[in-house]
Amino acid sequence: MSGDVGVDKKDVSRKAAEHGLILSSVALDRILELGLDYDDILKDAKEAGEWFISPEYIDSLIVEDKERTCEPSASEDRVEVVKTRKPAACDIESRLKIREDSDVTGKSTCSAQLEDFTAYFNTRYENIRGVIQERVEYKTPLTLEDLRSKKAGDRGRIICIVNERRESSKGYKFLEVEDQTGEATVLISGNDERLAAAYERILPDEVIGVEGVLKGDLFIASDITQPDIPLNHPRRYADEEVYAAFISDIHVGSYLFLEREFQSFIDWLNGRGNRRDVSEKVKYLFVAGDLVDGIGIYPEQEKELTIPDISKQYEFLGILLEEVPDHIEVVLGMGNHDAVRNAEPQPMVGREVAESLHELPNVRVTGNPVRFQAHGVEFLMYHGTSLDTIIGNLSGCTYSRPETAMIEYLKRRHLVPTYGKDSISPENKDYLFIGDVPDVFHCGHVHTNGYSLYRGVNVINSGTWQAKTEYQERLGHQPTPALVPVMNLQNHEVSMLDFSGNGRKR
Repeated sequence: MSGDVGVDKKDVSRKAAEHGLILSSVALDRILELGLDYDDILKDAKEAGEWFISPEYIDSLIVEDKERTCEPSASEDRVEVVKTRKPAACDIESRLKIREDSDVTGKSTCSAQLEDFTAYFNTRYENIRGVIQERVEYKTPLTLEDLRSKKAGDRGRIICIVNERRESSKGYKFLEVEDQTGEATVLISGNDERLAAAYERILPDEVIGVEGVLKGDLFIASDITQPDIPLNHPRRYADEEVYAAFISDIHVGSYLFLEREFQSFIDWLNGRGNRRDVSEKVKYLFVAGDLVDGIGIYPEQEKELTIPDISKQYEFLGILLEEVPDHIEVVLGMGNHDAVRNAEPQPMVGREVAESLHELPNVRVTGNPVRFQAHGVEFLMYHGTSLDTIIGNLSGCTYSRPETAMIEYLKRRHLVPTYGKDSISPENKDYLFIGDVPDVFHCGHVHTNGYSLYRGVNVINSGTWQAKTEYQERLGHQPTPALVPVMNLQNHEVSMLDFSGNGRKR
């Protein structure tokens, strides 16, 4: 068997796909390194009824080839039994509880009619209003209808939805706001630098509290309050040393999927490699969506795929995740590349598309977002599709530091604070509202790792397993693939482990 020189890997992968085969990128590397004839291998695999060409399959062909061409000989091989240490996590009982009320799967009832949206935004307003009213000064706010009965010079506090932010030709700053009783115009004084800065960070559709004084038809603001996270909320810790690993944006099916690096991570979970002091205590693996690259997500995506069949993409992922040790509990969320609706909240991918994932005994497939508890620690996992809107509208929020944008979610207590560019499914419950404060807030989507601690909440973005795309190249984005945040749930310490082979530190 001999191969061609200068082979385009994408062409070989596409040829495999045309034969109904999935060719592991590690197996492809093996083929090219050894100079094997890939046409013969694809033909043999097809005739043998194989659908997945793994490195092990290539090795078996090489052995068969040697057996056909070499003289038989008798030899005695010495078998060495190596005893390995049982991972500590094997003896740790799993304490994973998915909050079923946080997952829209099987509960979607909306028909996306006008009345659905009206009811949804009323629910969202009431939820966030309730958070702001937890502050002593906002226990009994005025409604906007109440304002109309007040006289000039009267002071008060209102809780309202921001419809529009605008400036006059003379530089005056205004907020057009509403609640369930009416509308009003709020004037922001340009002489108050603190208020002016707060004004610049207000997004359309967010719910805020405003303290001010009535003057004619204007409510002149003296303070602006966001719902935010309370400073004194209790933090929860595991009662024993146990670890959780966080990943996202695997993008199986893309020719840029870093299969070799991902396999290194799986090997590490199995106790191979360094930092075994951590790997043997990993009990949980949380995956924040974009499990596969999907089909038809963007124009001409088919040119970037090595697996053009969505079910095969999930099937290949199932093969990879099957190697995760049985004692590790895996929670899979959804993202905008997965085979679910674009509108959020998103239900989980169904068995008809991703049966291999649903069949894995230690894997829980969930919707997006989802909340769960592991060893007493509260988690909120959301893919992060609306991060693009946050980053695009707020100065200081960047793709290189995604945790800064994630903190903006927490300040607004909502995962999609602005409606329009980000599609929302108007359910009878607002699954995107951040009610109870989590201990850990985990996102993906932007392909860049980030970590911060905000008012006691660990904010984690888990990067990607996809190399830089042409789109990211054009935008100047710099992804950080194959970096895995790992948290000790007993003390909330986070380590960043590098599986890229580049020795990066962050």
